[in-house]
Amino acid sequence: MPDESKKPQEPSSHQRHASLEGEFRDSDTTHVNEIHQRIVAREQEEPEEGFEPPPWWVWAISVLILFVMGFYLGRYGGSWSTVAHEVEQPAVAVGDAVKRSVKGDQVYAAVCQTCHQATGVGIPGQYPPLAGSEWVINDPGTPIRVVLYGFEGPVTVKGTTYNNKMPAFHEKLSEGEIAAVVTHIRSSWGNAAEKVTSGEVETLRAELGVRAPWTASELQALRTKK
Repeated sequence: MPDESKKPQEPSSHQRHASLEGEFRDSDTTHVNEIHQRIVAREQEEPEEGFEPPPWWVWAISVLILFVMGFYLGRYGGSWSTVAHEVEQPAVAVGDAVKRSVKGDQVYAAVCQTCHQATGVGIPGQYPPLAGSEWVINDPGTPIRVVLYGFEGPVTVKGTTYNNKMPAFHEKLSEGEIAAVVTHIRSSWGNAAEKVTSGEVETLRAELGVRAPWTASELQALRTKK
Protein backbone atom coordinates (compact mmCIF):
# COMPACT_ATOMS: atom_id res chain seq x y z
CA MET A 1 0.00 0.00 0.00
CA PRO A 2 1.31 3.39 -0.80
CA ASP A 3 2.38 5.50 2.12
CA GLU A 4 -0.24 8.19 2.42
CA SER A 5 1.96 10.16 4.78
CA LYS A 6 4.23 11.03 1.81
CA LYS A 7 1.45 12.55 -0.31
CA PRO A 8 1.81 16.27 -0.74
CA GLN A 9 -0.49 18.08 1.59
CA GLU A 10 -2.99 20.46 0.12
CA PRO A 11 -2.68 24.01 1.35
CA SER A 12 -5.17 25.07 3.89
CA SER A 13 -7.91 27.55 3.05
CA HIS A 14 -6.05 30.29 4.96
CA GLN A 15 -2.89 29.70 2.95
CA ARG A 16 -4.81 29.71 -0.34
CA HIS A 17 -6.50 33.01 0.63
CA ALA A 18 -3.17 34.66 1.53
CA SER A 19 -1.61 33.51 -1.74
CA LEU A 20 -4.50 34.81 -3.85
CA GLU A 21 -4.46 38.13 -2.00
CA GLY A 22 -0.74 38.58 -2.70
CA GLU A 23 -1.26 37.81 -6.38
CA PHE A 24 -4.13 40.28 -6.54
CA ARG A 25 -2.05 43.02 -4.97
CA ASP A 26 0.82 42.41 -7.39
CA SER A 27 -1.55 42.34 -10.34
CA ASP A 28 -3.39 45.48 -9.19
CA THR A 29 -0.15 47.41 -8.79
CA THR A 30 1.00 46.31 -12.22
CA HIS A 31 -2.24 47.41 -13.83
CA VAL A 32 -2.17 50.83 -12.10
CA ASN A 33 1.40 51.46 -13.25
CA GLU A 34 0.57 50.48 -16.80
CA ILE A 35 -2.47 52.76 -16.84
CA HIS A 36 -0.42 55.65 -15.44
CA GLN A 37 2.28 55.16 -18.09
CA ARG A 38 -0.28 55.19 -20.87
CA ILE A 39 -1.86 58.39 -19.51
CA VAL A 40 1.52 60.11 -19.25
CA ALA A 41 2.39 59.06 -22.79
CA ARG A 42 -0.83 60.60 -24.09
CA GLU A 43 -0.40 63.94 -22.24
CA GLN A 44 0.04 67.01 -24.46
CA GLU A 45 1.48 70.44 -23.88
CA GLU A 46 -0.53 72.95 -21.85
CA PRO A 47 -3.00 74.88 -24.03
CA GLU A 48 -2.05 78.51 -24.76
CA GLU A 49 -5.52 79.79 -25.53
CA GLY A 50 -5.98 83.29 -24.16
CA PHE A 51 -2.25 84.08 -24.11
CA GLU A 52 -1.83 84.84 -27.79
CA PRO A 53 -0.85 88.47 -28.63
CA PRO A 54 -3.79 90.52 -29.92
CA PRO A 55 -3.95 91.10 -33.65
CA TRP A 56 -2.52 94.31 -35.12
CA TRP A 57 -5.93 95.80 -35.89
CA VAL A 58 -6.85 95.80 -32.18
CA TRP A 59 -3.81 97.97 -31.44
CA ALA A 60 -4.63 100.25 -34.36
CA ILE A 61 -8.23 100.79 -33.20
CA SER A 62 -7.06 101.44 -29.61
CA VAL A 63 -4.60 104.12 -30.75
CA LEU A 64 -7.29 105.72 -32.93
CA ILE A 65 -9.78 105.83 -30.03
CA LEU A 66 -7.19 107.46 -27.73
CA PHE A 67 -6.40 110.05 -30.37
CA VAL A 68 -10.09 110.91 -30.88
CA MET A 69 -10.65 111.19 -27.11
CA GLY A 70 -7.65 113.48 -26.72
CA PHE A 71 -8.81 115.69 -29.58
CA TYR A 72 -12.33 115.89 -28.13
CA LEU A 73 -11.10 116.85 -24.65
CA GLY A 74 -8.74 119.44 -26.09
CA ARG A 75 -11.46 120.93 -28.28
CA TYR A 76 -14.41 120.87 -25.91
CA GLY A 77 -12.90 120.42 -22.44
CA GLY A 78 -12.71 124.14 -21.71
CA SER A 79 -9.74 125.93 -20.19
CA TRP A 80 -9.63 123.78 -17.03
CA SER A 81 -9.74 127.04 -15.10
CA THR A 82 -10.01 127.12 -11.31
CA VAL A 83 -12.89 129.56 -11.71
CA ALA A 84 -15.86 127.28 -11.22
CA HIS A 85 -18.47 129.47 -12.88
CA GLU A 86 -18.77 131.16 -16.23
CA VAL A 87 -18.47 134.86 -15.45
CA GLU A 88 -19.05 136.21 -18.92
CA GLN A 89 -22.38 136.01 -20.69
CA PRO A 90 -22.72 135.26 -24.42
CA ALA A 91 -21.80 138.10 -26.72
CA VAL A 92 -24.68 140.43 -27.64
CA ALA A 93 -24.54 142.39 -30.87
CA VAL A 94 -25.03 146.14 -30.43
CA GLY A 95 -25.14 147.78 -33.84
CA ASP A 96 -21.93 146.84 -35.63
CA ALA A 97 -20.04 146.15 -32.40
CA VAL A 98 -20.13 143.04 -30.23
CA LYS A 99 -20.54 143.76 -26.54
CA ARG A 100 -19.89 141.10 -23.92
CA SER A 101 -22.06 141.32 -20.83
CA VAL A 102 -20.54 140.48 -17.45
CA LYS A 103 -22.60 139.71 -14.36
CA GLY A 104 -21.08 140.73 -11.04
CA ASP A 105 -22.98 138.15 -9.01
CA GLN A 106 -21.44 135.36 -11.08
CA VAL A 107 -17.94 136.77 -10.66
CA TYR A 108 -18.58 137.04 -6.92
CA ALA A 109 -19.82 133.44 -6.72
CA ALA A 110 -16.72 132.25 -8.57
CA VAL A 111 -13.93 134.08 -6.71
CA CYS A 112 -15.26 135.78 -3.56
CA GLN A 113 -18.07 133.72 -2.07
CA THR A 114 -15.91 131.05 -0.43
CA CYS A 115 -14.44 133.55 2.04
CA HIS A 116 -17.07 136.29 2.25
CA GLN A 117 -20.10 133.97 1.93
CA ALA A 118 -23.18 134.32 -0.26
CA THR A 119 -24.73 136.77 2.20
CA GLY A 120 -21.62 138.98 2.40
CA VAL A 121 -21.24 138.46 6.16
CA GLY A 122 -17.80 136.81 5.95
CA ILE A 123 -16.55 134.21 8.44
CA PRO A 124 -16.23 135.42 12.04
CA GLY A 125 -12.62 135.66 13.16
CA GLN A 126 -11.26 134.89 9.68
CA TYR A 127 -12.72 136.91 6.82
CA PRO A 128 -14.37 140.32 7.27
CA PRO A 129 -17.92 141.11 6.16
CA LEU A 130 -18.62 143.10 3.01
CA ALA A 131 -22.17 143.96 4.00
CA GLY A 132 -22.05 147.39 5.62
CA SER A 133 -18.24 147.57 5.42
CA GLU A 134 -16.85 151.09 5.36
CA TRP A 135 -13.95 149.85 3.23
CA VAL A 136 -16.44 148.86 0.52
CA ILE A 137 -18.98 151.67 0.65
CA ASN A 138 -17.08 154.89 1.37
CA ASP A 139 -15.19 155.18 -1.94
CA PRO A 140 -14.95 153.03 -5.10
CA GLY A 141 -11.15 153.19 -5.34
CA THR A 142 -10.52 151.14 -2.20
CA PRO A 143 -12.37 147.97 -3.23
CA ILE A 144 -10.98 148.25 -6.76
CA ARG A 145 -7.41 148.40 -5.40
CA VAL A 146 -8.03 145.45 -3.09
CA VAL A 147 -9.48 143.27 -5.85
CA LEU A 148 -6.64 144.19 -8.20
CA TYR A 149 -3.70 143.63 -5.85
CA GLY A 150 -5.01 141.80 -2.80
CA PHE A 151 -4.71 142.62 0.88
CA GLU A 152 -2.72 141.41 3.88
CA GLY A 153 -2.31 142.26 7.54
CA PRO A 154 -4.74 143.41 10.23
CA VAL A 155 -7.80 145.47 9.36
CA THR A 156 -10.73 146.68 11.43
CA VAL A 157 -14.16 146.27 9.87
CA LYS A 158 -17.31 147.37 11.71
CA GLY A 159 -15.39 147.45 15.00
CA THR A 160 -13.85 143.97 14.68
CA THR A 161 -10.21 143.31 13.76
CA TYR A 162 -9.30 140.63 11.23
CA ASN A 163 -5.85 139.46 10.20
CA ASN A 164 -5.80 137.40 7.05
CA LYS A 165 -4.67 137.57 3.44
CA MET A 166 -6.68 138.13 0.26
CA PRO A 167 -5.22 137.07 -3.12
CA ALA A 168 -4.74 139.47 -6.02
CA PHE A 169 -6.86 139.22 -9.17
CA HIS A 170 -4.77 141.62 -11.24
CA GLU A 171 -3.91 138.91 -13.77
CA LYS A 172 -7.04 136.78 -13.39
CA LEU A 173 -9.94 139.17 -13.99
CA SER A 174 -10.53 141.73 -16.70
CA GLU A 175 -11.48 145.37 -16.09
CA GLY A 176 -15.09 144.53 -16.88
CA GLU A 177 -15.16 141.62 -14.45
CA ILE A 178 -13.59 143.66 -11.64
CA ALA A 179 -15.99 146.54 -12.24
CA ALA A 180 -18.94 144.15 -12.23
CA VAL A 181 -17.98 142.37 -9.00
CA VAL A 182 -17.14 145.61 -7.15
CA THR A 183 -20.47 147.09 -8.28
CA HIS A 184 -22.22 143.95 -7.05
CA ILE A 185 -20.53 144.17 -3.64
CA ARG A 186 -21.30 147.88 -3.27
CA SER A 187 -24.99 147.39 -4.11
CA SER A 188 -25.88 144.13 -2.29
CA TRP A 189 -26.84 143.06 1.26
CA GLY A 190 -28.09 146.54 2.13
CA ASN A 191 -25.16 148.38 0.53
CA ALA A 192 -26.27 151.20 -1.75
CA ALA A 193 -23.10 152.78 -3.20
CA GLU A 194 -22.73 153.99 -6.76
CA LYS A 195 -21.75 151.81 -9.71
CA VAL A 196 -18.11 151.22 -10.68
CA THR A 197 -17.09 151.42 -14.34
CA SER A 198 -14.46 149.42 -16.20
CA GLY A 199 -12.81 152.75 -17.08
CA GLU A 200 -12.10 153.39 -13.38
CA VAL A 201 -10.54 149.96 -13.07
CA GLU A 202 -8.46 150.47 -16.19
CA THR A 203 -7.18 153.81 -14.92
CA LEU A 204 -6.04 152.36 -11.58
CA ARG A 205 -4.48 149.31 -13.23
CA ALA A 206 -2.44 151.51 -15.57
CA GLU A 207 -1.48 153.89 -12.76
CA LEU A 208 -0.36 151.24 -10.29
CA GLY A 209 1.17 148.65 -12.60
CA VAL A 210 2.35 145.62 -10.64
CA ARG A 211 2.69 145.89 -6.88
CA ALA A 212 2.51 144.01 -3.58
CA PRO A 213 -0.74 143.45 -1.65
CA TRP A 214 -2.20 146.47 0.13
CA THR A 215 -2.19 147.05 3.87
CA ALA A 216 -4.83 148.84 5.89
CA SER A 217 -2.50 151.77 6.62
CA GLU A 218 -1.73 152.29 2.92
CA LEU A 219 -5.38 152.28 1.93
CA GLN A 220 -6.32 154.56 4.82
CA ALA A 221 -3.66 157.05 3.74
CA LEU A 222 -5.08 157.15 0.22
CA ARG A 223 -8.61 157.65 1.54
CA THR A 224 -7.44 160.48 3.84
CA LYS A 225 -5.90 162.39 0.90
CA LYS A 226 -9.32 162.62 -0.65
